[in-house]
Amino acid sequence: MEADGTSSTEITEIDGVVRVFRERKYYRNLGIIGLIFYTSISIGAAYAMWDKVLALNNFFDIAFACFMFSFFPGINLWILLAYKYESLTIQNESVIQQGVIFRKEIDLSSVKQARWNLVQGGGITLKSLTEKISIYFENFEREERLWLIQYFQSHLPESIQQNWDLFCLKIAIPLRDPQPKVFRDPGPDEILITRKRYDRFGIPLSILSIICTALAAWYFRFPRYLGVSVIPIGFWLLLRYSIPKRGMVGRRISADRDLKQMLIFLFCWGALGLIGIIILKIIDFPEPQNMISNVCLMCIWFTILLIIVSKLDRNRHKLNLKKAKEAVIKWNPEVDSQTED
Repeated sequence: MEADGTSSTEITEIDGVVRVFRERKYYRNLGIIGLIFYTSISIGAAYAMWDKVLALNNFFDIAFACFMFSFFPGINLWILLAYKYESLTIQNESVIQQGVIFRKEIDLSSVKQARWNLVQGGGITLKSLTEKISIYFENFEREERLWLIQYFQSHLPESIQQNWDLFCLKIAIPLRDPQPKVFRDPGPDEILITRKRYDRFGIPLSILSIICTALAAWYFRFPRYLGVSVIPIGFWLLLRYSIPKRGMVGRRISADRDLKQMLIFLFCWGALGLIGIIILKIIDFPEPQNMISNVCLMCIWFTILLIIVSKLDRNRHKLNLKKAKEAVIKWNPEVDSQTED
């Protein structure tokens, strides 16, 4: 997307220049496929169950059934409407966000707070005294995302920008300087992850789950138990096909001290919780003492779990903050060199 002969990532300072950003075609394709798929399923389900729905003989029950049949087609229809009508316009230091129904406008000079967000592919929330606009960069093409990041970072006062350092580390730098997708040999603290790695436990687990659910369905005469085997099979396939055919290089767990500590703690703490449940089952307190002891021990178990996990998370956050300072310098080395002078 270019304006006045400038590249798509270049920020122009020409007065009156207008840039309009629209959602990428991925959402149009997603909406069309989803609308066709879910509409077909809903029509089939409605046809198969309509007699039972009418037999409810209650307006609210029938309305709820119709809502359930139209819920997922409605979501995908909304995605198509968003692709058609939503846009983001930048004109004369003003940001205009046009939605399917509503329209918001905010002047950059009136912005009191600008928070860089890490969720959903990154974004920014602009707040003035009267307006609030949230922009999600994932909605746009890569070059447009980069342009928007450069624009807001350079046009907003540094004092009102929050979380820029981490955003620069996690979103901006990887977007501007993407790592080339070249296959390489793993280093001393790395490992080559392949699909066969997951097949070694995925295939036996899937076969075992099919056998166990088949036996359970036969013994209890309840065929729906067979559907339980879909969960481990689906989890294995999800992991398997998330790996490229040639494999991918990942860091060893033993090389990540914080991750290693967390996994060891979760395993030991989970085992301790399981032992506690078994002990309570063996003791078998009378009611209501049994329920009270279970609730109290569960609250203590979860409280300690949250405290330890939050502590480990704070340690990782401090490490990220150190890396983030280096990322900011990498993003704008000219400013850092001027500061040193």
